[in-house]
Amino acid sequence: MHHHINRRGWLGGALVSLLPLSSARAQGGWPQRAIRIVLPYAPGGSTDASARLVAGPMTQSLQQPVVVENRPGATGTIGAAEVARAPKDGYTLLVDAAAHGSNHALYTNLPFDYTKDFAPITQLTVSPQILAVHPSLPARNLEEFIALAKRAPGTLSYGTPGNGSAGHLACASLAWKAGLDVTQVAYRGGGPAVQDLLANQISFTFASVSAVLGLVQDGKLRALAVSSQNRIAPLPAIPAVAETYPGFDINEWAGLYAPAGTPELILERVGDAARSALRQPEVQQRIEQLGALTVGSTREEFTRWLSGHRARMSELVQAASIRPD
Repeated sequence: MHHHINRRGWLGGALVSLLPLSSARAQGGWPQRAIRIVLPYAPGGSTDASARLVAGPMTQSLQQPVVVENRPGATGTIGAAEVARAPKDGYTLLVDAAAHGSNHALYTNLPFDYTKDFAPITQLTVSPQILAVHPSLPARNLEEFIALAKRAPGTLSYGTPGNGSAGHLACASLAWKAGLDVTQVAYRGGGPAVQDLLANQISFTFASVSAVLGLVQDGKLRALAVSSQNRIAPLPAIPAVAETYPGFDINEWAGLYAPAGTPELILERVGDAARSALRQPEVQQRIEQLGALTVGSTREEFTRWLSGHRARMSELVQAASIRPD
């Protein structure tokens, strides 16, 4: 995977969390009031939970309230637009999910530019997805699933949490790479898609680990593959799609951003506070319970990764003719 997962030294976390306080005076006394993190999705998902888990320790290290506000709608673009227009003073931040890396390729007439209007601060989490099918589907593994889909073109349908979501892109990417003719059914979030898969209304979905792991373990759904570059600890016997299609790596993930043009010193302070929060063992543990892993990249690492990721998503959207409808 592209990230180095933070197991190294939560011992260092205790020391690092002292740094922001001592450097406060040198940074012109920012922050003087509460900081808003805009989350452009409805409450309840793993991105929402991760943002709230990080906001608590950030409140302590920045010594001002860090408050998460949900601004859902239009595949994350309503909340993102609000932050793109916000003053560049560090008091309005954005936590966005995977759509931040793909919406630019899907939507042409957005009122802002994902690549120019935000300053990436750190990648918070990465969350592999599980390719799950109803147990009645006669496919025990990815190979059998692809053979089945090829024998009956146009008959299999897949559920997604909406257009441009990581689930949508993973399904569309698999269909493109394997040459499958399958139909998308878009839902208002991952939960309803999983419910319809349980009811055998759709054939398959890529869903977050937290959404389907228990159902797979109980035998209510069957896992065929995972979307990350490598296998995942809770399901070591389930292969990665990348073992069949090298380079396949489409996960849910969350990142922290400020409006572009926010002063460097403020970006550094916010980044230090966020990375320090992600190093706390209890935060890591809670995020792992959501089926995600903490990342905590530097601004340079995140900016570089984001640019490569956007290029891959643009290529996928074009090659697989993905439409935002």
